[in-house]
Amino acid sequence: MHHTRPWITAGVALVGAGLVAAPVAPMAGPLAAVTVPGIQLTATDMVLDLVRHGLSQDNVDHILGTTPPGAPITAEGAAQAAFLADPTNPQHLQDPDFYNGIYASDFLRTQQTAADWLAAAGSPDTPVTNLAGLNELSAGIFEGKEQTEITGLLYLLGPISWMFGNYWMPQLGSTVDVNGMAFQDRFSDAIDQIYNNGGTVGEDGNLHDVAFSHGAAITTWVMMNVKNPDFGLYFSGLQQGLLPNTGQVVIEGNPTDGWTLVSWNGHEVAENPGLLTGLFVDFRDVMVAPQMATWHIIEALQGGDPADITAALQTGFTDVFNAFAAFPQAVIDTLTSAAGDAAGGSAAATGDVLGDLLGSLTA
Repeated sequence: MHHTRPWITAGVALVGAGLVAAPVAPMAGPLAAVTVPGIQLTATDMVLDLVRHGLSQDNVDHILGTTPPGAPITAEGAAQAAFLADPTNPQHLQDPDFYNGIYASDFLRTQQTAADWLAAAGSPDTPVTNLAGLNELSAGIFEGKEQTEITGLLYLLGPISWMFGNYWMPQLGSTVDVNGMAFQDRFSDAIDQIYNNGGTVGEDGNLHDVAFSHGAAITTWVMMNVKNPDFGLYFSGLQQGLLPNTGQVVIEGNPTDGWTLVSWNGHEVAENPGLLTGLFVDFRDVMVAPQMATWHIIEALQGGDPADITAALQTGFTDVFNAFAAFPQAVIDTLTSAAGDAAGGSAAATGDVLGDLLGSLTA
């Protein structure tokens, strides 16, 4: 039932991987798990299911359409949306009443997907909140163009750079997602709004929400923000179109303590990253802070409000100072945890060998 974007093929994946070969290559192999140090959470966690829309007419016509309201979903897209309510679907959604809130972008294709799922679930009158921050990643100069390997690669060139901490890489011709800072701000604002809307905490102690968004926007923001990014899943996903229609990425956490990737299109993701991934996240966090601070100061200067300028300078200084102050300890914690896991793994392996030997002697 799932259709993918034909312009994202193995060729795109190979070029994208080549762009970031240095950091990605060592992460692709099996790595020792890292135990993240215990963190005192300061806020309730939210489990957020980010769902890509059903098959749209733009998908069928191979058009790169990223300006709302966009094309509607097709009859097959409506069937895909309805299948989200079917318990036989490995990625079926919970009953609508389970969620504290249901959200969609400003696009027809996400709103129709949400509506068709709700109708199939027997709750057609359940309200859906539209958030512009959930909109698709802007295509810039490629808006409305045919989706090919070349346009697909150029469309994702900036976002791939953002995932590795280079937020200044522009999105060619975009006035919405000018660069990684602009995209980070607008999508994060939507996630924060969903979280801040609160609701009833579930039996697991978490808030639960579902948001219907878009393939490029979902995967880009998740890879930019989670503590355990799985680059292997992302780059292999490029060959099939990032996410299939109605494919899902689930995250858990909160804006204060950060986000953890739970699953990617049905594949569970380890909470604790490998050593190299853990170190990458440490470096990424310290790289991103001054870029975001500079961007916010530039925005304030362009606005001309002295109060906004002062606030941007103060907040930016604090954020950068905190990021650099936390960096050495973060690296030490990552290395220490990796060493502890390696020792624990060795001890467990030795115990298994001794247990087998004892079993053979007493058999």
